[in-house]
Order: sequence, then C-alpha cells, then structure tokens
Amino acid sequence: MRGYSYLLFALLMTPSLGKIYERCELAREFHYTHGLDRNGLGNWVCLAYYESSYNTNAVGGPNGNGSYDYGIFQINDGFWCYPPDTHADCNMSCSSLTDNDITNDVTCAKLIYNRHGFEAWYGWINNCQGTNVESWVSDCF
Repeated sequence: MRGYSYLLFALLMTPSLGKIYERCELAREFHYTHGLDRNGLGNWVCLAYYESSYNTNAVGGPNGNGSYDYGIFQINDGFWCYPPDTHADCNMSCSSLTDNDITNDVTCAKLIYNRHGFEAWYGWINNCQGTNVESWVSDCF
C-alpha cells in the first residue's frame, strides 16, 4: 500500500505536459467551450496549426529579439505574458499558456486579435491568409 501512496504522490507532482489536439477536437473546443464564432473559426484552427501544431505545451524561440513564444497560439513574452516583461498586456504568466487548459490562451489571443487582427501572427500571414480557411473546420460540425 505504501508504494501506491508514493506513486500517487509522484503522479500528482508531475507537471502537466500539455496536450496535442486533433483538428476537429480543437475546433469544437474553440467554438463550444471558448465561444469563438463559427464564422472565422477556420482562421483560429489554421493559426493554431501553423503556430504550434495544436500543441498546448509548445515554446518557440529565442526569436531575433531574444523573446520566446508560448502555447497553442505562440503568444510572445515581449508584450503579452510575463516574465520577462513586467508590461504584459494579457496579465498572465507565460507558463500558464503551456498547460492543457487553453482558457488563458484563448483569452489572450482574443485580446491580441482585437488589437491587431490575425496579422499579429506570422503563421497565419504565411499560411492561412487568402486561403479557404473554412476547409479547416467544415467537416467538424
């Protein structure tokens, strides 16, 4: 019995490794759980694919300016999350963007989108802009 207690303790203390979503699973979560509008949903799914391959634990960088990008949307620590910057507009830690709960990621991404549109993400500009993004979600609902 004592061995099981140690095993349970070890499992509880293991940090979350994040989650890698399937395309339609993510589309449904974006829409039903996080309220992203069905119109334009293909943009979000395409963006997440090209930024992180649907991996909530993704960390990219260092970028040319020394910054790093976090989570399913690859949110940059130069402006949006902390540390290192104390001026983090999303008011959340970067590490909170790399767990298996994408609530913070979606909240921050909506803020970024409302200020800059999808043009804030090179993954979207280089791969999704001007394409039939509806095809990313048309078979998911």
